[in-house]
Amino acid sequence: MSDYEKVRIDLKFQVVYSLCFEKMMYKFLGRIDKLASFILLLTGMSVIATTWNEVFLGSIVAIVTALQLVYSPGGKSQSAKGVYQKYNYIYIHFDEMDNEVIKNKLLNLSENETDEIGFLSYPARLAALAMLSWTPESGYSEEPRKLTKLEYFAALFAGELPEYRFTAK
Repeated sequence: MSDYEKVRIDLKFQVVYSLCFEKMMYKFLGRIDKLASFILLLTGMSVIATTWNEVFLGSIVAIVTALQLVYSPGGKSQSAKGVYQKYNYIYIHFDEMDNEVIKNKLLNLSENETDEIGFLSYPARLAALAMLSWTPESGYSEEPRKLTKLEYFAALFAGELPEYRFTAK
């Protein structure tokens, strides 16, 4: 295998991994934002119905509102969606592009990537391997480790479980 082919394979994996990671980030952060809005709705209804202690409910509302204002998962989700769509474009047109063009596009996109949530990186790696059909059955030599419980539940929450056969530890 020539150096050109090795670089090409590495670039393809990098594009597919980034695509899978940004897609997971987009879905995960979007669902966090929806969950926070749902909690605010429930606590608001509970305050009106006076079913729980108002101080406790007020504290929950303040914490969740601060989370939405400071961390802004909805805005970060939309940003991740835009980056995901750009990686998807590169993946679709990968065979039509030269290595240097792909490297430049990856360099430009890396500046716009969302903040990394570490426990989504390994599920995104497994999803990328599955997307490229680099499974042990197809001759891929590296045996993937099982997901930790946190990685499994984060990927499950994002709705993006990799197509690998794995179980939580």
